[in-house]
Amino acid sequence: MPRLQVVRPDDEPENVVQARAEELRLLEAMLFASAEPLDEKSLAARLPQGIDVHEALVRLQEEYATRGVNLVRIGGKWTFRTANDLAWLLAR
Repeated sequence: MPRLQVVRPDDEPENVVQARAEELRLLEAMLFASAEPLDEKSLAARLPQGIDVHEALVRLQEEYATRGVNLVRIGGKWTFRTANDLAWLLAR
């Protein structure tokens, strides 16, 4: 399996890259801990000011696109769900 490589523009400072990674960690933690899907307004209320929540969610969604769980938007809210191609694992 090919290894993924993080590529970033040379003009982007390392502290910006680290801040973005931390944004994704925070979103990931809140979404995993929640028993129900969360809307962007609820997520934004718990994040530091200035974060583009929608952009961060799309980045997180891209990161999880090839994993066993995917970040999906249902009825305007975000949640993790088992990847469609693995649904058979949960079938009785």
